[in-house]
Amino acid sequence: MDSTQPDATVAPSSFASRVRAVIKMSGSVSEIARRCGFSEGVVRSWRDGNTDPSRGRCVTMAKTLGLSLVWLAAGEGPMMLEGSSDDTASRSADVHGRDAQAMRHTTLDPTRLAAAMKLLQSDIEMAGSRFSPVRHADMVAEMYSILGRSGDADYADRMVAFRRTLVSRIQEDRGVAA
Repeated sequence: MDSTQPDATVAPSSFASRVRAVIKMSGSVSEIARRCGFSEGVVRSWRDGNTDPSRGRCVTMAKTLGLSLVWLAAGEGPMMLEGSSDDTASRSADVHGRDAQAMRHTTLDPTRLAAAMKLLQSDIEMAGSRFSPVRHADMVAEMYSILGRSGDADYADRMVAFRRTLVSRIQEDRGVAA
């Protein structure tokens, strides 16, 4: 069997088994951690069944790797999104819907990025933790996205949900460090 293709026979019974399938597809724990902005230790902990990720990390992993969020979280349905593969070039060519529109605008707004980082840094430091742009890259990206949709009717709800996710992550991190 070609090792670059996902193993369709993997039993999706546990989150750990699904993470092992993703590792097999991606090549290594290091590759997943690098692409998603997670630590290798966190990915290994998921692989070994010691912990489960937060909802935000699940979403980040699914989006980054082209996985079905339903499959990753619950083990239901196909592993890969329709038109996805581990090949980044083909994945970006096959993006659909709202993500296709976002992909067309690949230029980052440096002012919005700076604001996202500043807001996230402030929130993390007010919670008594330390901000690391590398460690919190997925959160920076999410904040950047939210700020880009500040005119949407659900902007305040998105910001509240984001801050709840952030507080949960900080609490998880403290639990791991203890």
